[in-house]
Amino acid sequence: MARVGVAFNLKKAREPEDDEPPDAQAEYDSPATVMAVAEALRQGGHQVVFLEADEFLPERIRAENPQVVFNLAEGLRGEGRESHVPALLETLGIPYTGSGVLSLALCLDKPLTKVVLRESGVPTPAFRVIAPGEEIDVGGLRFPLFVKPAHEGSSMGVGPGSVVYGETDLVRQVNMVRDLYRQEALVEEFLPGREFTVGLVGNRFLHAFPVMEINFDPVPPEHGAVYSRHFKEHWDEDRYYLCPAPVDERLAAELVDLARRAFRALRCRDVARVDLRLDGAGHPQVLEINPLPGLAPGFSDLPRAAAAEGWTYEELVNGILDVALFRLGLGHLASGVLVERRMLA
Repeated sequence: MARVGVAFNLKKAREPEDDEPPDAQAEYDSPATVMAVAEALRQGGHQVVFLEADEFLPERIRAENPQVVFNLAEGLRGEGRESHVPALLETLGIPYTGSGVLSLALCLDKPLTKVVLRESGVPTPAFRVIAPGEEIDVGGLRFPLFVKPAHEGSSMGVGPGSVVYGETDLVRQVNMVRDLYRQEALVEEFLPGREFTVGLVGNRFLHAFPVMEINFDPVPPEHGAVYSRHFKEHWDEDRYYLCPAPVDERLAAELVDLARRAFRALRCRDVARVDLRLDGAGHPQVLEINPLPGLAPGFSDLPRAAAAEGWTYEELVNGILDVALFRLGLGHLASGVLVERRMLA
């Protein structure tokens, strides 16, 4: 068993500052999530130390001396913030769970992610990027369009107004993103079909949890079929999350195949969640990939999907650690969860 450091950024009980968007802390974890991960690791037989990923993280790492770090950290600032903690750990020679520096920086850049997906033959909606100060020109993109920040996660900046049906709405939404989030706006063709997410754990063998559908049927019509921050925070009952998704075997297999292809194209490791949606012809396309998926028990998509397959929360958390340990050649420190499931890194 290992001495595991849990690296995290914590939601603070404060109002957003004047220069921050209202959802500025959406990516960060609650104390309850951090404690749940720590307790799961303890149940796996590991010793746990806490590593809040603020400006004092280097000193904490040296003081706590972890053998491996379970990385939850989203980073403090900057467009490459999710890669900062892994970069520091690599500098210090400390192994960690999850994707590496390049993948984390790339996946937080949604336009570049889409370029890599497209060049790898993974279908993704057509798009344009509109930087602050640039003319709002979407070229040949067809309305309706979907507008969101180019460098955010956790549905930050996404709401009912993200779907735009004409030039006036487009200008309003692009300017909102550029002014409030101080970054480029990603504008892509809106896919009108059903929305799904696929959770993945592994490396050489990549295990897919049951496909989950985001169910918009109970959502108020004025909100629309948008997996917004409001949706995630206010509609957490099981009826909004159908897992396994009610789809035929062919579509389920296609969704899983695209998720695995996206995972490998972006060089992810150990764990990720891939979001997909059907186009007007019923064909799935990849919207984006999250290599740092949320782990809030009973709330986040990945734990929901794992539970639908019969995994306990403890098995999921220790499973992520185990595949990382096998990948790193440290299998002797593993809890044995994935050995029992005959999954290898």
